[in-house]
Amino acid sequence: MGLLEFLEQTALSTFIRESSSLLAFPTFLCMHTLGLSLVVGVNSVVAIRVLGVASSIPLQPLKRLYPFIWAGLILSLISGIALAMAKATTLMLNPILLVKLVMITCAVPIMWLLEKKVFRTPAFKETEAGNTKIMAAALLVLWTAVMIAGRLIAYSGTIFGL
Repeated sequence: MGLLEFLEQTALSTFIRESSSLLAFPTFLCMHTLGLSLVVGVNSVVAIRVLGVASSIPLQPLKRLYPFIWAGLILSLISGIALAMAKATTLMLNPILLVKLVMITCAVPIMWLLEKKVFRTPAFKETEAGNTKIMAAALLVLWTAVMIAGRLIAYSGTIFGL
């Protein structure tokens, strides 16, 4: 518990939690939402296309969307860490947050592998995309679950009767 108490008492955590202007927490929350929108939204477009939906749209030009996905991930991570630090002693022990973090830890490598296989492999043929379709479907499921878990964190007290 010592580390969590330390994190909660840092200047950034105190600023987010106790800002007199009440702008710090909403600003970090908006940054987190924007980052997640980029990661989940753009990733969903790519994943749905890899699954064969809208096959008239060429797949390779979607490679240009990955910088937005990675920027969104970085923004989400930075803002999410800051938000978690602000209430570290309670939030970092929240089972819903821990499940969310596990799902993100699973989704990010799959996202990277999908990008590598589809967009960085010159010999990739969409007609032979067996594993990539599994990865795309897994990403859709994982990112949807991450979003649901993130939303449920606010209701942890009600869910767990705290």
